[in-house]
Amino acid sequence: MHNWYRPLAAYLAPIALLEAARALASEPFSPSGLLGRLLFTAALLALISWSGLRGPLIIAPIALVSYVLSGSALAAWALLLAWFALLRWLLAWFGSGQPWPSRLLCHLALALVGGLGAVAAGQVESRFADEELFVAAEGLILAAYWGLVAVLGRPSPLASRSLKVRGIRPPGRQVSLALLALLLPTLATYGLLRSYQASFYPPSAPGYPGISAEQPFLCGNTAPPAKSYQGREVFARLFSLVERSPDQSAPQAGMLALGRNDSTWATIFRQRLLSEAAAARFTGPAGSVKYDQHEAALRVHYFDRMRSAFPDLFSAADQAALRDWFAAINRRALSAEPVDWLYGLAFAKSPEGPYENQEIGAGLLATLEAAGLADPALSPQNRAYLDRAERGWAARFRVTDDTYFYQQEWITNAYLQSRYTGIAPPAQVRRSVEWLLLQLPPDGAALRYNFPYGWSPAGTAYLGAQLTGDPRLIWMAGQAAEGMAARYGFLPPQPGVEQPLDLASQGPTVGSCLIYGESGLPNQRGPLAPDKIVLRDGWQPDSLYLLLNLRFSGWHRYKATNSIALIYQGAPLIADPLDASRLSWLPEGRSALRDKRLPREQLSGLLVERTGLSAALAGLLSLGGPWAQDPPFYARVERFSTATDRDTSVTLIEGWRGWDQRRTIVLQHGGPLVIIDRASGPPDRQAALAWNLPAAGQLVGQRIALGANAELAMVPLEPGTLRSEPQAAGSTGTRLLFLPGARGQLALASVILPGAWVGAALRVEGEALRITTGEREILISLAGT
Repeated sequence: MHNWYRPLAAYLAPIALLEAARALASEPFSPSGLLGRLLFTAALLALISWSGLRGPLIIAPIALVSYVLSGSALAAWALLLAWFALLRWLLAWFGSGQPWPSRLLCHLALALVGGLGAVAAGQVESRFADEELFVAAEGLILAAYWGLVAVLGRPSPLASRSLKVRGIRPPGRQVSLALLALLLPTLATYGLLRSYQASFYPPSAPGYPGISAEQPFLCGNTAPPAKSYQGREVFARLFSLVERSPDQSAPQAGMLALGRNDSTWATIFRQRLLSEAAAARFTGPAGSVKYDQHEAALRVHYFDRMRSAFPDLFSAADQAALRDWFAAINRRALSAEPVDWLYGLAFAKSPEGPYENQEIGAGLLATLEAAGLADPALSPQNRAYLDRAERGWAARFRVTDDTYFYQQEWITNAYLQSRYTGIAPPAQVRRSVEWLLLQLPPDGAALRYNFPYGWSPAGTAYLGAQLTGDPRLIWMAGQAAEGMAARYGFLPPQPGVEQPLDLASQGPTVGSCLIYGESGLPNQRGPLAPDKIVLRDGWQPDSLYLLLNLRFSGWHRYKATNSIALIYQGAPLIADPLDASRLSWLPEGRSALRDKRLPREQLSGLLVERTGLSAALAGLLSLGGPWAQDPPFYARVERFSTATDRDTSVTLIEGWRGWDQRRTIVLQHGGPLVIIDRASGPPDRQAALAWNLPAAGQLVGQRIALGANAELAMVPLEPGTLRSEPQAAGSTGTRLLFLPGARGQLALASVILPGAWVGAALRVEGEALRITTGEREILISLAGT
């Protein structure tokens, strides 16, 4: 390569790499972002070309002190500059006089250290709030960037077999290399791992008066729904929906055969189960998803129940073949696979085969042991795993994942474990299903926050009614089954639901609720912590409903601290844009849009500007938007009150990159829903408030229609502008952003006007917001909000 090409290539090749990565990630082009990358690369090339070791040693301590004191993005940029320049000096030092294979190996190793180390430091700062595989990809991109800068910059460490570093002689280089290559990375990796393991939940959580482990829900009262159900009627509806399931598998036939005492379905069950056994299902490597252990547990459970209900159904040869199959399933369940190392690192445990999430592995092993179908050679290992720690209802009432659907799955596994342990404390069983009931939309629609699919809790509610005798759960099962019938037309099988209940429903009378839940990880107990606030105007199908999330903790965690997951009135008015599509290049277990993959800007809440390493890395990598992705673990509940005329909640985010937010929500019964957001932060930093609407809409002034019978009206309490933009690619919804006119402050009142209140006049009068329509008028105090 001619000399005059080298400076141009050294400058443009790394920039081209970053721009290609941006394009592949479908990130919009940013002229200011490109300018920042150009300036940073120019500064880095100049530093490694002219300053030797002196430049990084001067810049690094100044940048570090500045960063510790201010947390500014400028200081973080300087730290990155010094880090990359120091690594380039190390490359020259270790490569001096070495053969080219050694220099190349050193180059690759330092590139990985540089890229992954910088990204890891950013994750420590943001409590590992980003999805792990995306973080790894960012680290590799940054490693490639540094590799290009290092090899193309002057002087080239690969161009000469004896590169001299001015003023530096490397005596004892091998000893130094061993210390740097082994000791320091080992210590750094250990510290990084401990920080990662502590990132899922904190050891303490804010409490609230009246909330305790024995009473984790604090609720008001409201009128019961007009609709009622009979237990047998709901049972028949459930089985009709299960019969229409597109999943024509053995568990479906087993449930239908047991519930209807139907020999035809029993024969179908036998055929399907033997066919699956012949195909050796659930005995191969799991890959990145171990959910199949749950599917296997259903087969074991229904086989055990069917051989009791239909003693002549399976021949001796059939039973022998199935026992061999279940033994193979048992062996696979106890075999650690590569994905178990990920869980082991995160959960601070040795890699094991049983899947910890939703206690799926425990459900399978417990079912094998309770049915006497475990591999006899593995039974001691099964029992040792099950007896090692309390799980299921013996340990908690709430799955640690922040997803409504996973609570239903966890309850099934708690039930399967109780058949082995005999432990099902009535209070825990009741609370586990009541947690679902308190969040149920009035018309029984399936909730799907932090999960792209919404599965009805109808079967889980009926199981809960059988276990507790609570007539409210008959109503819940009936209402949820109607909602599922209207939307999907089918239900999956539910273990434990085999006989109809002669129990009339009782409509729930709980109104708005403050909900606490257990935190931690599947193998670790955390403190009782803020979970959700539900504000509801009743249980009629068209009642107004709001769901506020209070947490960002757990394995399947959701960046929704103090964010409104759903506002609903017969249909979603405000909702997260959850796309059911998958990214084909990611492992199956990480491909769905959920958990930490959901960007904060796709939720309806406060957005704050990235700072520090987060801002510098996002700017350099050209990936991710301008908004921080690491909200606090919990929102603190300052006030929750219910009354005959209105229900109110006040929740706080404190210390999020220098920002505090107070969110006051007032539900006027029979009237509007008012959300007042005030936030304050550093005077040089930007914040915004996002509203995500499931349908496209036209912003007219400060109002936008929410379907045919509601609207969202926004009243800035401090100067600011409203901006409408499309949501994520492929979404048909709309995102509204309120951008305050002054940095460091945000104040906005957002009002949901339902039904007859559409078009109501809104006026701020001193310390009050007046809402008027015709002869109806309400006054919402702004004092103290």
